[in-house]
Amino acid sequence: MTNMWEQTAAMAKQHEQQGGVWLKLVNDGDTAVVVFLGEPHPRDVVYLDNKFVPFDEKLRAQGHKSSLRVALNVAVYGTREVKVMEQASTFFTNLFQVRTKYGLEKWAFEVKRHGAANDPKTTYSILPECQLSSEEQQAFQALSLHDLPKLYAAEAAAATSSTPTGTSSSAKAGEPVDVKLAQAIATALKALPREAVDRFLQKFAVQRIRDLPASKGELARAFVDSLVAEYSAESVADVDPFGP
Repeated sequence: MTNMWEQTAAMAKQHEQQGGVWLKLVNDGDTAVVVFLGEPHPRDVVYLDNKFVPFDEKLRAQGHKSSLRVALNVAVYGTREVKVMEQASTFFTNLFQVRTKYGLEKWAFEVKRHGAANDPKTTYSILPECQLSSEEQQAFQALSLHDLPKLYAAEAAAATSSTPTGTSSSAKAGEPVDVKLAQAIATALKALPREAVDRFLQKFAVQRIRDLPASKGELARAFVDSLVAEYSAESVADVDPFGP
């Protein structure tokens, strides 16, 4: 009985970590076995209002100092699902050393968090978990990767503007959002704290997901991805905004 409880808890944690685009290790001891893929995407950022924003000359003039964040495509070893992992420069330095010694394309690595949620002294270990066979190497290298510059560009647009971008010219202002997209947005938001749901509703000036106009569908999707990256999925949002 105890083993089944522990096994189910481990499965629940794995699903929590793998929700959405981002791979998150939220709590002390959280682990993921991944294969690193593609090229890193570095960004100079500043931590403002509980999130990282791109560093620019205006922020420099205000006295802010930048820090480096690096995004990486990773494939979850057990499922081969491609996620995005974002880490600080220290993690990347360690990963670069691991790459030099082992070669990233030949191994699956265990990444483990050492530090509680929101602990600024949190560190991550990277250890080789298992060596990939030639067939596994080919399979992982053939996976489709997330376009990291495009992903962050969409996130930045969602965070700074409520004007629809990249939407179809045929989308009418009064036309409701696509049902499948609305369901995907609702599913992602339900896994976040109520505060995140309120931020979404306030940003797009709607009371329910189904009230979202089609012209803002892709912008809303990008904004939800940024919320998923920002929040842990520890609290379940109230279901009222998603009701009929």
